[in-house]
Amino acid sequence: MNVINRFGAVATVLVCTALGVTGVARAQETPAPAAPATPAPEASPTLMDMQYDGRMHVMLAPYVWAPTVGGNFQYTIPNLPRRSGGVAHASAQVGPRDYLAKLNSAAMFSFDARKGDFDFFGDYIYVNASVSASAASTLSGRFGRVQIPLSVSTNAHLRESIWEAAAGYTIARGHDADLSIFAGMREFPLNLTFDYSATIGRRRMFTRSGTILSADIAQDVIFGLRGKAFFGDSHVFVPYYVDLGSGIGRLSNQTWQGYSGAGYAFNHGQTLLLAYRTLTYEGFTPISHVQKLTMHGPLLGYTFNL
Repeated sequence: MNVINRFGAVATVLVCTALGVTGVARAQETPAPAAPATPAPEASPTLMDMQYDGRMHVMLAPYVWAPTVGGNFQYTIPNLPRRSGGVAHASAQVGPRDYLAKLNSAAMFSFDARKGDFDFFGDYIYVNASVSASAASTLSGRFGRVQIPLSVSTNAHLRESIWEAAAGYTIARGHDADLSIFAGMREFPLNLTFDYSATIGRRRMFTRSGTILSADIAQDVIFGLRGKAFFGDSHVFVPYYVDLGSGIGRLSNQTWQGYSGAGYAFNHGQTLLLAYRTLTYEGFTPISHVQKLTMHGPLLGYTFNL
């Protein structure tokens, strides 16, 4: 019995010793390094970010603009026998409903080249239209004692070829919107052909007809703001543009332009745009045959990447 007890005591001591040595060895082991944390995935660039990736982006956008074209015109009636001529004023307006009869041809497109915050863009509009108008006035004799009625009918051929070029810089930008300032030039050759017929007197005392050609050129320095804003992560955006200009050279004038609407940006970078656009010229000098010209109406365009 004593032998068994002694053997059990020795066995117990050996087991405890072994366990203690193992525990000390484990305690002296260097703990294994913690596994590195998996980095969070980076957010995908937005459609706005893609335009500012530092690469060159060149876009061409043909569009269809269906404006109502209206204007105020003036021209001088030739001298009459024993009487001086006078200045006749006429107003004319051509709406989209009249285009089949009065719009002869048109071409419209814009372009944009951007790299980072700098961009260069331009726009070209060509409209060829024919309009007609009539006006009534009165010619006064010396000291206003004689009043002679004057009626004038005209047929005008209007060719508008408007081009614009400007350079801009982005002053504010987020992941879904941007704002740029720009400066440039817009040129508008005022090519008008008037066929007129003037009747003097209630009993058609005198009738004079002829043609007047006008080839004035309005050149304007323009300044403005433009940009677009996306609705969060959607492909729908709102473009905005406004400019103001002042004439330089012989034909001074004031001009302004603005448009806004809605667009859709596709994943491949092309966009579809529906907007309302207004372009106005006014404040011409008295020597100009055109005194005011306004174009306003809906616009539909599509942008291609080059």
